[in-house]
Amino acid sequence: MNKYRFLFFLALLAASQASAQISAGGTPSALQAQFSTLFAQNPLEIVQFPPLDLDKTRREDEKNPLYPRFAAPVPADISTLNAGAWTALPGGEQVWRCALQSPGALALILLFDAFNLPEGSALYAYTPDGAQIKGAYTQQSCIPAGEFTIGPLQGDIVVLEYRIPAGASRTDSPFHLNRVDYAYNRDQLDGPEDFGNSLVCHINVNCPLGANWQTEKKGIGRILMVFSNGAGWCSGSLIANTAASGTPYFLSAHHCQLIGNSPNFNQWVFDFDYEAAGCSNPGAEPTPKSVLGCERIAFRAETDVMLLKLNPIPANYGLYFNGWNRASNTTVPRSTFVHHPRGDIKKVSSDTVAAIVFAQTLDWGGVFGVSPANTHWRIRPQLGTFEPGSSGSPMFDQNKRIVGQLHGGSWNASNQCIATAVYFGMFNLSWDQGATPQSRLREWLDPGNTGALTQNGYPQPGPTGVSIGGNVKSHWGMNMADVQVVLSGGASDTVLTDAAGNYLFENLPAGQNYTVTPVLDLNDLNGVTTFDLVLISKHLLGQEPLNAPWKIIAGDANKSNSLTTFDIVEIRKVILGINPTFTAVNSWRFFPANAVITDPANPFAGTFPAESVGLANVQWNATGINFVGVKVGDTNNTAAP
Repeated sequence: MNKYRFLFFLALLAASQASAQISAGGTPSALQAQFSTLFAQNPLEIVQFPPLDLDKTRREDEKNPLYPRFAAPVPADISTLNAGAWTALPGGEQVWRCALQSPGALALILLFDAFNLPEGSALYAYTPDGAQIKGAYTQQSCIPAGEFTIGPLQGDIVVLEYRIPAGASRTDSPFHLNRVDYAYNRDQLDGPEDFGNSLVCHINVNCPLGANWQTEKKGIGRILMVFSNGAGWCSGSLIANTAASGTPYFLSAHHCQLIGNSPNFNQWVFDFDYEAAGCSNPGAEPTPKSVLGCERIAFRAETDVMLLKLNPIPANYGLYFNGWNRASNTTVPRSTFVHHPRGDIKKVSSDTVAAIVFAQTLDWGGVFGVSPANTHWRIRPQLGTFEPGSSGSPMFDQNKRIVGQLHGGSWNASNQCIATAVYFGMFNLSWDQGATPQSRLREWLDPGNTGALTQNGYPQPGPTGVSIGGNVKSHWGMNMADVQVVLSGGASDTVLTDAAGNYLFENLPAGQNYTVTPVLDLNDLNGVTTFDLVLISKHLLGQEPLNAPWKIIAGDANKSNSLTTFDIVEIRKVILGINPTFTAVNSWRFFPANAVITDPANPFAGTFPAESVGLANVQWNATGINFVGVKVGDTNNTAAP
């Protein structure tokens, strides 16, 4: 039997301006005009990594032509504890900045082996001129694995900026940068693979050829893959299961995980909606909707199939799970594939001639092995073409169902815009020919064992209800029942805390901003006696300072953010019945349980803690939104909660 050998079109890493994870947006403090003078007085520290040995790197590439990379890793050791400098903002917030440089790099990718941002903090990465800004990354950007990927950012210098709220601790670093990937010119001829660098003959998905694929395109994504020795691009698609559960399965090609050593799936990034708004190539790069991290579920070399399960997709992304056809193994009258060549924006290609089952073996070379005969579709697209980075993209049949995923192919020797053959591993053979569930698709895409031969696609399930809850205690640790907790923002509601001080809001729209505010304004005399006046007087005279910041706040009966003799007057009026209630403040004040008081002897210094908690873009249940209560006028903790 004849054995055909082809140039293997692997996905290459590319410099890109697109953000990679859930981002809150915004502008770094150092780039805001109002702080320009302040930061000018605090010069930016530049940590310089050794330049990459390009000759050595290219020699390695020549020895391993089947492992194409465009970036090589450089070890790093950066945290807020060993690099950079802090700047205090007028409102009490603190900003840490550090510039990272690897001389000569075309782009830099930042890889973190620890990344756990606390509530209220924000991290940005940007180029010194502010042309590219990634972030703000917040607590909601973090993944359970505690790793992170930022970039690529163009050029050889990247600025990291980390902002924390007033009073927050600087004793621990919430992240650790352990690696920087240095983008270089692999062959010294072509530029880096990035936005706008695919062949000009590609057809954008929003051109007329893609008009009938506006739904299906929403499931197509590009993958930035991270390996121990670099990174690369591939393509793929969200794929439906028979339960229509919206489980985030993503179909791509087996060989994508082989183009580098030791894939780190926690740091793979999936970009959706990365496309031109119209038919023409845009002047500015579009911003994708991104998901960080995945789990490898199943793979098989014979049909070059790989099934991944992405980390949870934000409920407001509005993506699409493409359907499939496992019945067809002889006839596909016309075919279409949607892909990200060279990591560029989304393209579409089409073959109006029937696909054939390729009856011979395909030798891909080296570790990529040989594909058996009759395991791949072969097409020759008349419209559009493919390139490295297209690998893993789905082949759709005439009914817009997936029948394969792109493995590789060949071009015309004198014109790369003409694809002479493109091969797709056959979906129907990937379904159940593997020996175990980890080598086939059946168990994952048909969890109920229905035996279905086809499955239609469906939109990403709408946002499911999320819950927000927590606990309210007095600042000395007593559970507080019957406190009103008010929810505003994406939904409005009010609940009462139970006997244990717990509260819960359920079935809230996901992807919304919310504010949680406890309220209690009853029995102003609760815990308030003339002894409190004595304690405040001794504090003011310096004879016996109040021994807790919350007690000092309790004494501020006129809510002036200070403790003075005027507060004694206000409290005495309530004790004597001259005023039935405190006129400037509710009987109880509530603060986030994790609020930090910078100066316990003067809790009003700096930025005073907010009396509510704001939650941005809530995608998952938010628990542990806890508060402490302070009884106004009670400086010795005698109030009954």
